[in-house]
Amino acid sequence: MAALGSALKIIQQASASVDQTASRLARPVDLSGNGDVVDLSAEMIALLQAKNATAVGVQIARTVDDLQQTTLSLLG
Repeated sequence: MAALGSALKIIQQASASVDQTASRLARPVDLSGNGDVVDLSAEMIALLQAKNATAVGVQIARTVDDLQQTTLSLLG
């Protein structure tokens, strides 16, 4: 079903976003002041967006499952 594929894609994209954020947060800190500094606010926003996207993907999958179950019970 196309909706289930969309839900999976949303969850995979959110997972990739979390992986990217984790990579940025895990970089060594340059204490000399010459290197990049991690923007914790931006990273937290990215994590919250990934959390919300995952929740949306899961809800879509649950709704698709409910629709399939209802359809099967009506046909059976």
